Amino acid sequence: MKEAILIIVILGVFVCGFFLMKKLDKFLEENRKSIQKESEKREPSCVMLTEELSDEEVVEEVLRYRSKHERARIMLYDSADLELSKNIEHQTALKQ
Repeated sequence: MKEAILIIVILGVFVCGFFLMKKLDKFLEENRKSIQKESEKREPSCVMLTEELSDEEVVEEVLRYRSKHERARIMLYDSADLELSKNIEHQTALKQ
């Protein structure tokens, strides 16, 4: 009789533990997502790749940026286009 009660109590503890862990996993996942979104907000939304960087460094920087920003878009332009350059500088200044 004592063994049956012990088995039932242990089974109850396992069932309660299962549901508690399920709720904890859900909470931790939501927390991780909010922390990730917060860190993305702190990251610069614009990366300037100048001619001083080698091709490998440019590729590394683009890959690093894309891994942190899922919805990133890449735009290449010639800085000789003054109107476009001023517009991009203005937009970058607004975001900072």
